[in-house]
Amino acid sequence: MSTLREAQKKLTRDVIVERALELFTDKGYAATTIDEIAAAAGTTRVTFYAHYPSRSDLMRDFMVRVNAVLDRADGPGSGSTAADLVDVVRAGELPGILAWLESRAALWPVFRPYLDVLEEAAAVDREVRALVEGWHEEVISDLVRGMKLAGRFSEETHHIRGTLAFTSLDYVATLWTRRKFEPNREHALEVLADNWYHLLCDEG
Repeated sequence: MSTLREAQKKLTRDVIVERALELFTDKGYAATTIDEIAAAAGTTRVTFYAHYPSRSDLMRDFMVRVNAVLDRADGPGSGSTAADLVDVVRAGELPGILAWLESRAALWPVFRPYLDVLEEAAAVDREVRALVEGWHEEVISDLVRGMKLAGRFSEETHHIRGTLAFTSLDYVATLWTRRKFEPNREHALEVLADNWYHLLCDEG
């Protein structure tokens, strides 16, 4: 019985998240009410709050779903980590970096809408801002860990290198989602991979 109840609970949460994502994308985070989300999900305000005591809790679930798509598991402490990203940076080969970036670009339509809403929410909600900034640091930490494992570059430059690499990836990804503008994907990814290679791998 509890298994059925858990399945029903998950289904309700999934529907709430899907409808919330649609509304946030169409109307904006700040302009969308809990009542609108509940109605779109075919449930009530009371049921919504039973699953998500606050809008920030809903945004945490958005982040959990992003991590699931990206295979980001629990890392050291309470953060997330992607072992394949650490390995690609540690190996330091341009073809490997390009292949990793291409694999993530293929997933942009799935997870970028969640990230776009999270970024919008971060502008008006301090809790969500801390959540998003913390997630950025988790990804940057993977890049830093890869450089450290390879014994590459002076440690003082690791964080800024990782930050620049992450920021360039994040910016290029928004060209396919929030800005609704699609440059030549193949060329963009090749330039991005070259940028990553020089920032994270090439000591020459």
